Amino acid sequence: MSARTDVVAGDNFLIPNGTFFVELIIFLIVLGVIWFLVVPPVRKVLTEREERVEATAANAKEAKQTFAEAEEKYQSVLEQARTEAADIRNEARAEGRTIIDDHRAQAQREVDGILAESATQLRAEADRVKAELHTEVEPLAQTLADRVVGDSRHAGAAGGGRGRES
Repeated sequence: MSARTDVVAGDNFLIPNGTFFVELIIFLIVLGVIWFLVVPPVRKVLTEREERVEATAANAKEAKQTFAEAEEKYQSVLEQARTEAADIRNEARAEGRTIIDDHRAQAQREVDGILAESATQLRAEADRVKAELHTEVEPLAQTLADRVVGDSRHAGAAGGGRGRES
């Protein structure tokens, strides 16, 4: 039975033999080499990569915050500029109205002056024409009156004779 047991044990793959232990030792040696020679540089690269990702995330967060602050400042300055522009427009409109009112008042004064001057000239011209007509009409009126009065005397004498003749 002992020979049979050796044969059965040699054919049974579940019973470890010397090759298994040699393969296990080689595997452990390869695992140790990989663990000490390959894993540390890979870990170092992964750690550096995580640090860069964290730094990039921190930079992105800082950039976002800076952008938000800049946007807020921009909006504030823009609103202030719009307010100033509105104030300048309102001042310009008020100044324009003042200038227009001043020009209207000046034009009205000029018109009033021209009207007063024209009225004065018209009165002077009317007075001159009146005096001239008075001097010309008075002799004509006197002559006409004399004719009327003189003709009526003649007309009375001649009229009486004429009346009789008719």
